[in-house]
Amino acid sequence: MFILKEHTLCRKMSKEQFKKILKNPDFLLLLIYILSLPLFGVLNRPIGTVRDLYVPIDDLIPFVPEFILIYHSWFPFLMANAFALYKTQRVEYRKYMMHLIVGQFAAYITFIFFQTDVTRALDFGDSFFDKLVGLTYSIDNHYAGFPSVHALTTIALIMVVLRSKFKLGYKVFAIFYSLLILASILLVKQHVFWDLPAGIVYGVLTYPLAILLLRRIMPNYAEKD
Repeated sequence: MFILKEHTLCRKMSKEQFKKILKNPDFLLLLIYILSLPLFGVLNRPIGTVRDLYVPIDDLIPFVPEFILIYHSWFPFLMANAFALYKTQRVEYRKYMMHLIVGQFAAYITFIFFQTDVTRALDFGDSFFDKLVGLTYSIDNHYAGFPSVHALTTIALIMVVLRSKFKLGYKVFAIFYSLLILASILLVKQHVFWDLPAGIVYGVLTYPLAILLLRRIMPNYAEKD
């Protein structure tokens, strides 16, 4: 009887805790962003007129398969910084997450009306890195390149790092590593040249919109708790 009551009490507490979490706007920002990610897979296919943005400068960019590790470290790096901001600088965390959300959806809308095809590397070696690039190609379709979501969100990260109260040493590291991520999207031929500057422009231009939207739906976002 005691065990049954204890089990019922635990279930009740779990439900209350779950409801409390769902009412937490900081958690909801993260949840919305995470739930929006699968939409990329839906849009990563031919939609309407598919454009080829390959230009001569793409022929000058080398294929460096070793950068595939940096390319794949992009999302963990985004989330690691989100966690650090959540724990230490809640206001900047909110700006950052809203920036990621707005930027992501701006890219999604672009894919619907301006779909592009990415010309990829064709000659692979037998190294571990070459095989990892090949595996990436087999999993990730070669559309939805303009703007680069990797570039867009990495710019959002650079912007929040510059605004943050992180120590100077970490800021230097984070920005340098972010630049490596930006380089990786071209060096592993996951994007053509124009995808990169487009992602940078989208990242910069969506920030004011993100702040405007944050003020509308979360008027007290500037409060620390």
